[in-house]
Amino acid sequence: MVRRRRGDDAVEATRRFLFPFSVVRWTKLALLVLLMGGGVSTGIPVPAATDVRGISFGRLGPLASEAPLATSDGIPETPNGGGLAVTDGEVWGVAGSEMWGVAGSEMWDALGTEMRILAVAVVAVAVAASIASLSLRLVFYDALRTNRVRLWRPFLDRLRQAAGLFVVSTALSATVVGPVAVVAVVGDPIRWRAVDVPVVGWRPIDVPVAVIASLPAWATGIVVLAGAILLAIAALALRITHEFVVPVMVAREVGVLAAWRRVAGALRYASLDLVVYLVVHFFVGVGISLVQGAAFVLAASIVAVVGGVVLLVAAVPLGGLGALVGTTGGLVVLAAVGTAAIVFLLGLLAPVGVLTHTYAILYEVSTLAGIDPSAAPLHPDIDPTAADTGDGVNDSQN
Repeated sequence: MVRRRRGDDAVEATRRFLFPFSVVRWTKLALLVLLMGGGVSTGIPVPAATDVRGISFGRLGPLASEAPLATSDGIPETPNGGGLAVTDGEVWGVAGSEMWGVAGSEMWDALGTEMRILAVAVVAVAVAASIASLSLRLVFYDALRTNRVRLWRPFLDRLRQAAGLFVVSTALSATVVGPVAVVAVVGDPIRWRAVDVPVVGWRPIDVPVAVIASLPAWATGIVVLAGAILLAIAALALRITHEFVVPVMVAREVGVLAAWRRVAGALRYASLDLVVYLVVHFFVGVGISLVQGAAFVLAASIVAVVGGVVLLVAAVPLGGLGALVGTTGGLVVLAAVGTAAIVFLLGLLAPVGVLTHTYAILYEVSTLAGIDPSAAPLHPDIDPTAADTGDGVNDSQN
């Protein structure tokens, strides 16, 4: 029978990992908490651009077999009661069995060489930053495994694992986002068919969306339901990846697929533990959010009061409060005080972030240890259930 680890195990493990207090250790952990990623997000928005250099993006090419249709209140009517409308020789969905996509390649061709290079560079930087962020998350688990907080060498050693994790996480994230996007588009088919509302502009996306949008209501409902189920499964898989698979990667020194097989095999016999974990984790997350919110309000209030007093004092020799924004010296003072306020605020919030993030991660690791003890990256000096090592505190202060 799987032994369930309670939340107080995570509390004890957090105490052993963070204390006795060390400035160097906590500074490194604060840096990890600030930079490490728990998910994959390139941060690159995909705008629904309509026209670039006269090209209308997102439309599907003209159908020779269809003539322009009249509109009713500015909304194109669909041919034969099905498919999507055709206006000015352009099809806005499915009409018969023919479909032409034009937007993706034309949009790329419309960009100048410099913009293409910039676009590729932005994507490359975003991917590299995501992989680096995931590698830092692996470094945090490495610190739990060794009870030593090291940054540079573990970061380099974990880059290969982080790259594999990025690929899997991106695929799962796309699976999560895909059904939501389709539902958002298909959920308002009238607006989607309007002349001035573009589609994505890429045939692999435009074609399925257009097909789904042309289905009758009952079939669309089935597709939406299937998409919702797929979304729930993908979201759960993404959570399992970052909360269970990642620590297994560090503990067993394996790649993401091998770690997934290990976790899937363990969870097969611990489905009830997973359900209980998800429920409890929700309340743990709520509690952590409340603590972080209260800490932010308190820290921001302190910074605001101190910063206000400093500005008042600085305004006296400058000639009054108006001089703070009306003179060069005042602007310099504002910039200096603003920068100091941000640094001070981060300094006040960093210990809270280290404490809450460490507890949340150790709660996840403790749950994993209860399901598969050999898969959890916990040093014996940190693990509350390990054999007694003496005083139960860590000896490493860096």
